[in-house]
Amino acid sequence: MSGWHDEDGIYANGVDIDRLLEQILSDPRLRSSKAFSTTKTYADEPIIRRGSQMDSYLPQKIGQMRELQRTPRGRTWSETRLFYEQARLMEDFEDDCPYHGQFQSYYPTYRTMTDRQLRGYFTWRARVRAGQVEQTAASFAYVYLYELLMGIGVEPGRKVFDAIEAFWKTYRQFDPGMDRYVPEWLVDYVVEHDLPAELAAPYAHLEHDAAIAVLERAEKDALAAAPPKGHRRQPTDFDAIASRADEFAQAICQLSSYRLDESRLYKERPDDASRVLLAVYSRLALHYRGSRTQGLTETLFGLRFAVRHVMYASAVRYEPGFHEDCVYELSPTRRYVCKNGLWSCDSYHDGGARSAKLGQIVRAVDRQLRQALGYAHPLKDHAEAKYLVKIIDDEIAAYLGWKQASAPRRVEIDLSKLAGIRSAAAVTREALLVDEEREDSVAEEAPVASPLSHPQEAPVQPEGHGDLGLSKDEAALLQALLDEREYAGPGNVDLMVDAINEALFDLLGDTAIEFGADGEPQLVEDYVEDVRAAL
Repeated sequence: MSGWHDEDGIYANGVDIDRLLEQILSDPRLRSSKAFSTTKTYADEPIIRRGSQMDSYLPQKIGQMRELQRTPRGRTWSETRLFYEQARLMEDFEDDCPYHGQFQSYYPTYRTMTDRQLRGYFTWRARVRAGQVEQTAASFAYVYLYELLMGIGVEPGRKVFDAIEAFWKTYRQFDPGMDRYVPEWLVDYVVEHDLPAELAAPYAHLEHDAAIAVLERAEKDALAAAPPKGHRRQPTDFDAIASRADEFAQAICQLSSYRLDESRLYKERPDDASRVLLAVYSRLALHYRGSRTQGLTETLFGLRFAVRHVMYASAVRYEPGFHEDCVYELSPTRRYVCKNGLWSCDSYHDGGARSAKLGQIVRAVDRQLRQALGYAHPLKDHAEAKYLVKIIDDEIAAYLGWKQASAPRRVEIDLSKLAGIRSAAAVTREALLVDEEREDSVAEEAPVASPLSHPQEAPVQPEGHGDLGLSKDEAALLQALLDEREYAGPGNVDLMVDAINEALFDLLGDTAIEFGADGEPQLVEDYVEDVRAAL
């Protein structure tokens, strides 16, 4: 029947197929024939179907698509380019031949499907576009997503984003594995098409990025307010940091492995906990600047740097042309750059994980603050570094002193005693009026004997480096710094500097040795004599 063509439901000679079927079934002679006999109790009844509904039928459009991959031009195309060109050809095609088998492919495209699977896919896609999302062969759903990413069937931009998001949220109940890919594709789509960053917020861990930015700002503020090297730092200004403490604590709740928001102390006394935390973080930022090669925030979350970014990783997608050069700021700590068609991402690349190092610091602050306040639910000691505990205790003491000094003074007046005060004042006034001559003589007041001042005993300085807990090599390095000469002894200088700073922290309450611009260790000028006396 080469003259038949019913893709649009029309007979080659112009006869309507549905009408022709109706005429055949209503013909009395045919209905009384053996094929349509009803005398057999269990005989199968023949079903007359359109040619397009038969498994062996191949729609002309699919044939054209198949032919495209066999053309000289199609053979030179990459797999992604061929998929894109075929998708454009089949953009509006619909079929009516459901497929109930399986189709699985790691990178599924039209080329990897059989003719029967292709017909089943376009039948299923037509229903999805009509709002009827049904479970189907595993890879059909990904082919549909790839089409959307290339703007097939939907106008590129916000409409494509909404279509991908809506389909994923519906189909993920059938295939939860989509959660590994689609959220990242949505972020990439927002970046590539310059859509509002708020659309990517639920899928890009922007809360995490924003929290890191808060810690970065706290560190920068602390370093900007720090005195020049070699000078003593000023006590923490709790009046100045009070307005930023709550935002800082919220950032800690986002980033710390120790859940501050679940702490009893923080729930009951959030102002105390948040202000001490910010003060401790600021002090630690100064400590890390003087004794570490990396800053505090970088130590906790790694270095921020740019790496090559593959848009739509694991997706089959073709871009007809190079994307124009651009910079997209997704958040204060994440930026995407496109240069000559290649993308890079400038960020921390920590995967949005909570920091265990930060968690140790936060827990230590919580524990020491509970101890200082006499809180009813203490925490166990985890043997943190001595310098960390010292910094925490110093800031807690400074905060409690500031809080006491800033507390409003309460004055109570006993009104019942006002009458007695008035009477005593009247008697005094009367005595002054009667004895006016006493005004001419001035009574000599006996000099007040000042209490004997006992000279304070000079603190006993430790004798030898052994009392400071320094090794022989560490003491030699410290002596070389005091003598302003180069240390030529054994040992790792960086490690010995850390050990010396920790040993002297109890004595000085601050870092004694810092690294200069040339990378060489040097004593802080204000502590030279203290160190010399201790050594």
